[in-house]
Formats: sequence, C-alpha cells, structure tokens
Amino acid sequence: MDKREYLLFRVATKCGDFARNLSFHRVLGDYVNDSEKRNFWIHMYNNAIELAILDWSHLFGNHKDDLHWKRVVHDPVSFKRQFLKAIRMTEQEWSAYHREIKSYRDKDIAHIEVRLKSHVPDMTQALQAAACYYSVVLNELQNYGIYDYPQDLNDYHEKSVAQTAIIAGNAYKATIGIKEKVY
Repeated sequence: MDKREYLLFRVATKCGDFARNLSFHRVLGDYVNDSEKRNFWIHMYNNAIELAILDWSHLFGNHKDDLHWKRVVHDPVSFKRQFLKAIRMTEQEWSAYHREIKSYRDKDIAHIEVRLKSHVPDMTQALQAAACYYSVVLNELQNYGIYDYPQDLNDYHEKSVAQTAIIAGNAYKATIGIKEKVY
C-alpha cells in the first residue's frame, strides 16, 4: 500500500467511524431518562457524540490535520463547492456551522469551559459533508483495488442506526434490575 492509498484508507475509515458514532448517539438518546440506569446510559450517549465530533474534526476541523479534506482532495475549490451544494449551505452558513461544532469540541470535549449549559450541535449537515467527502475518497480509493466499503455513507449511517437500535434495546433489557451503585 503506497502513501496515498493509505491516506485515502484512513479518511474512508474515519468517515465511517464518524457515521457510526453519530448513529450510536442518536439511538442512545432513547435511554438517557431511566432514573435507575441514567448514569450509565448518559455516559454512553455523551461518549458517542464526543467521539463523533472528534472523528468529524479530523476530517473538517483543523486544516493541519493529515485527514483534513483540504489536504486530501485534488481540487479543494471544486470540492468545497460540491459539498456546500450537498449540504445546502452558503459559505457563510458553513463557516458559522463549522465554528459551532469547533466551539463545542473546544469547550466541551478537548478542553473544559465551565458553563451552566452546553449545546450539542445538530450533526445533520456534518454527516452530509462527510458523505460527500467519503464519496470522493472512495471513488479514488477504488482505483487501488477492491475495497469492501459501503458505497454510501448516509446508507451506512442508517443501517448502523437500525442495528444499534436492536443492540441497545437488548442491552437495555439486560440491564433492567441493575441499580446504580457507583454513586
């Protein structure tokens, strides 16, 4: 595997990690209100969004990150137009949205800013941007050989939501009767 192929492989994998962690967060939200098991489920719920945002930040956050789209795609100007169209945002809207996600990462994940309430950003457009990036990377990656990756990141995310719902439902049922004993 040459350096370019490995870079593309890492980007595709990180896109998948993001989509999967986001699906975990979305499903686990159904389980955070159980008073007997709230601490466990809320920790899993929060961990999932934190990992999703960290994964996404490798792809769209810091321009110096090896996996950042500006360092990977061959034509960054064209690609930016493509993903802005895919997420239905102007450049100004994207900048504000990007700042919102970065601020959450900076204030609630990478560093801690003590405040009464934090706001988890809506990651819908983030998923669409990652899906666009993934499709470009996967298209090039497939030139290197056979990769058994999902063809569409949105579809992968939806399948992960469905599977996670089954797993989380069974896990939740298995925890019925277990009371919080850590606190």
